[in-house]
Amino acid sequence: TSQISTIVRIVSSFARARMKGSGNTLERKLLFWIFGVLMIVAFAPAGQIVLAQAPENAEPRKDGSLKEPKDASERRSGREKLPEAREIEEQPTYPVEVQSKTKIYGGLTMIVQGILNNEDTFGGDGADGSMSADLFIESEVVPKGYLLFRMDVAQGEGLTRLPPLFFNPDGTPTGTNNDVEAWSNSDTLHINEVRYEQFFAGDKFRVSIGHLDLTSYFDENEFANKETFQFIAPIFNNNIAIDWGGNANFFGPGLVLNYHPIELIEGTIGFFEGDGDYKDLFDHPFIAGQIELETYIRGLEGHYSFMVWTKHTPHPRILDPAQTDSKNSGFAVSIDQELSEEVGVWARFGTQRGEVAQFDHHASLGVQVKNPIGLESDVLGVAFGATFISKEYK
Repeated sequence: TSQISTIVRIVSSFARARMKGSGNTLERKLLFWIFGVLMIVAFAPAGQIVLAQAPENAEPRKDGSLKEPKDASERRSGREKLPEAREIEEQPTYPVEVQSKTKIYGGLTMIVQGILNNEDTFGGDGADGSMSADLFIESEVVPKGYLLFRMDVAQGEGLTRLPPLFFNPDGTPTGTNNDVEAWSNSDTLHINEVRYEQFFAGDKFRVSIGHLDLTSYFDENEFANKETFQFIAPIFNNNIAIDWGGNANFFGPGLVLNYHPIELIEGTIGFFEGDGDYKDLFDHPFIAGQIELETYIRGLEGHYSFMVWTKHTPHPRILDPAQTDSKNSGFAVSIDQELSEEVGVWARFGTQRGEVAQFDHHASLGVQVKNPIGLESDVLGVAFGATFISKEYK
């Protein structure tokens, strides 16, 4: 308990230093609320620290933690089982847990990108870098009820010497580095998610509410979904033809209902505030629905999802920007399929309204190969993507 309390005091002091002088009252309140909860957890009776040994063949999860390879009895959208607790004398490993089912874990990502033979008008040759550090605090506060805090801090703008080809209406560029987020103050500890999830009916039904990451519930793909350990470019992390709601980084208030009636079928419906500013919560929403089929063919896992969405925030028309009464809508398809234990393929396709977007169609596909040169933890990925200009933008 004393060790957890020390961690809380250190991080809380850091947070106060970072937030000092910040004008973001909402983030400041959320931040101190988070560490207040942590302090309660630190003095809980079941606060003995133990260490969890990750299996040798563990794989990275989308949120940066580790998971064991799944079998047909485990659900993709369900809670991953916590590793069994080991005695503290065993080898220190990742992540650190508390017997009250609280986890604290995180990750660090550093990226360097360079360019050659670049025209001076675009900044010439050179290299640029970026850094991001993520911190997750997750706790089972009631049976089958989970509270998650997700924070990050970032530095660097990444490669800026080439202009992006297109922008989606939500501000997403077809650029080179999706790990660079749009924060007004890069020196501040940012609140990405504060969400509560509750499972019902034998884990078949899940309700998620709070400040959510929209991409955690829709358009998921096992091989092309996370810029910190998969593809870096935005067009390969999510379907760039989706005009996501929430703020510029797709975080915002929302409610998600998820139903998994049988092993291979999952349905999801989400309602989110359209621009993530907590104003007029129900006037300009982003609404999405998705159905996903999960397959196991000869022990090889695959996911096939179809998503429809609509966004009701004001959208200037391409041909008449003074007209802002239009909404945007479209659909998206995501596929990932294992071909063997080492090889998997994936593809995405999506559409949106060309009247309000620079491009109205997007398609991407790729392949992933594990252990390509004999290094057990390495993965090689190759991908191709294309955006198609709308006739209005032409």
